[in-house]
Amino acid sequence: MVGAINNRPLVSCIIPTKNRKDLVTRAVRSVLDQRYNNIEIIVIDDSTNDITQKALVPFGGQIRYIKNEKSRGAPYSRNIGLNEAQGDVIAFLDDDDIWLPEKTVIQLKWLEKYPLVTCNYTTELKGRRYYVKYPEIVSYEDLLSFNGLGSCSFVMIDGKAAKDCLFDENAKAGQDWDFWLTVMKTHSIEDAVNSNEYLVNYNSGDFSRISNTNDILTTFYALYQKRRSEYTLNATRCLFFNALRGDESLMLWILLEWAKIKMKGKGGIFFLSKLVFKKFFRRIEMF
Repeated sequence: MVGAINNRPLVSCIIPTKNRKDLVTRAVRSVLDQRYNNIEIIVIDDSTNDITQKALVPFGGQIRYIKNEKSRGAPYSRNIGLNEAQGDVIAFLDDDDIWLPEKTVIQLKWLEKYPLVTCNYTTELKGRRYYVKYPEIVSYEDLLSFNGLGSCSFVMIDGKAAKDCLFDENAKAGQDWDFWLTVMKTHSIEDAVNSNEYLVNYNSGDFSRISNTNDILTTFYALYQKRRSEYTLNATRCLFFNALRGDESLMLWILLEWAKIKMKGKGGIFFLSKLVFKKFFRRIEMF
């Protein structure tokens, strides 16, 4: 874990990007706008052209720019960033997300006690703002069951713990989740913690698309196959329950179709829809 906050540890922020010059420049600005200024920004460009590099020129020496020789994917780019990082603390930022100004200050305080810290996030869907909470404490077994730490953009890690680990470059999905598990297992970390503040504006896209279901199930299945020997019966049960509920719109549709058959004429559809939304959206506060 890092030392006292007065030591002002260096934070390395690793930003992989590919052909999204406008988004990555916005992401970089959100790091430069942090209320903590001892931050090393490393941008790894996986693009096949030089448009992104030109867009980043105005930042000059405020960032370190690395371009992959050929497109290798985000996990590879993050591993390059880990190898290049000089920081006492490691953080990641996806190029379409934004850090809120107080993120670094708040999470560094938690890193004095915990080597792995996540946060809550906000996201906008169809013009409405949502506030999404993660659990306050996430154990290793919890993490086997569901990704209670979330996206790369949310997490800050003690540098010594992070640099001993690598992202799985062969994984087709869920690379962040797998990486958190690797870090916790490698360093025998019992619990990760949530700083319990909304510190990231997350670009979630349209999570209501049923077409996402195959990707979600593939992620859960691949993770289970890779770490099968580590799963207890309870963790296995939780993992596959979470896999089924991964696409809320699909799960709701299935249950409502079932309700039409089994509960027709008994007011069951309305009751069941309330139950499903309460269950699957219990972590989301809508304002």
